Amino acid sequence: MKNHIVLLCGIVLALDMARAETHASSPPATQRLTLEQALGLALQNSPELRAARLQTQAAEKAVAASGRWKNPELKFEAEGVGGDLDGFNEAEYLIGVSQTFERSGKRKYDRAVAQESIGIVFQAEAEKELALLAEVRRAFIEVMAQQETGKVREEQEELGRAFVKVARTRLEAGGASQMELVQAELQLEEIILSQTCCFGDLEAARIRLASLIGIPEKELGELTGDYYTLDTFEPAAIAESHPALKRMDARIAATRAQARLAKAKDATDITLGAGYKYEAAADINTFVLGAKIPLNFVRPGRAEEAATLLRADALHAERNDLSRSLQRELSVVAALYKGAKMEAEMTRGKLLPKAEEAYELSKAGYAAGRYSWVELIASQQHLAEIRVREIEALRDAHLARAELYRFMKEGLQR
Repeated sequence: MKNHIVLLCGIVLALDMARAETHASSPPATQRLTLEQALGLALQNSPELRAARLQTQAAEKAVAASGRWKNPELKFEAEGVGGDLDGFNEAEYLIGVSQTFERSGKRKYDRAVAQESIGIVFQAEAEKELALLAEVRRAFIEVMAQQETGKVREEQEELGRAFVKVARTRLEAGGASQMELVQAELQLEEIILSQTCCFGDLEAARIRLASLIGIPEKELGELTGDYYTLDTFEPAAIAESHPALKRMDARIAATRAQARLAKAKDATDITLGAGYKYEAAADINTFVLGAKIPLNFVRPGRAEEAATLLRADALHAERNDLSRSLQRELSVVAALYKGAKMEAEMTRGKLLPKAEEAYELSKAGYAAGRYSWVELIASQQHLAEIRVREIEALRDAHLARAELYRFMKEGLQR
């Protein structure tokens, strides 16, 4: 009996020492991916961001085409050709050029509308970038959490196999019953089952992350990062420079520029012309000057301006609502992060030390013959579950922290 106890304690001690060495100095992997690398790949390979960048470039090109002069018009007339007259000898010819001059700043307001449109698409691009980076962070954390959970399950499996080996040895020596062996094997199968589910979740998380950063899942190495450290986040307010609010500001500015352009349409444009006239019958050459201005009896520009300004006011109200919504969402996510961080710290600071102490006491009690090996397994399983609970609490905290990054990029007041 004492030999079996010594054997089991030796196996448990060896596994604990190996586990400690593994945590202290893990061997370098051939392929490791950091969070910064994942974020860089996502920015580089995202089709959605590429489309947003092209939209920004298109808006910039549109500015060059706005507010330009209208093309001049070339005019040619021939009067008195043929008929009762003497062919071309009594005809009159006129060739001239005319140019329309827009008044009341139409060209300036047209450029202003195009210029503000750049701000709309640029801020929309910044919003998509923030959303993508937050999504990559969440996917990265999911993979990290599954990796850490998998390590705990692997350690459980190693220890479970050791327990089965000892139970079988004791059974063959006549010091244990068949029931003890079956219970040990059942415990091992439960560990393997939980490990299988964990591996399935890990594969799904890896596939999602690989899709977000634009590489095949097979090329996605093991993730590395400081999973067990949480930074402090102080409550903050949404800044006016947040991309979502800046996009609304650009929409409001563009709408007001459209209102000014609509008002300017009531101002009539002037068309000036100059030409050369030749009278064949008298062989006379003359210069011809002309001007044209429409009679502006109907002026729809004021009504259009009023309607457009109302739309601008509606957008301003939407902006205020968006600001409140963002602030509310930020407060909720910050509270979730604070709660998850507190749970993780309490699990690590209180539950985990107690579970480790209980496990050590059960090993000592089993060696002294006060506890059964089933109680030793139970204490080890409880320790493993506490470790998994810590991992899950850290995952929730990291996920909330990743969500907070959607409000970054100068989008928070400090």
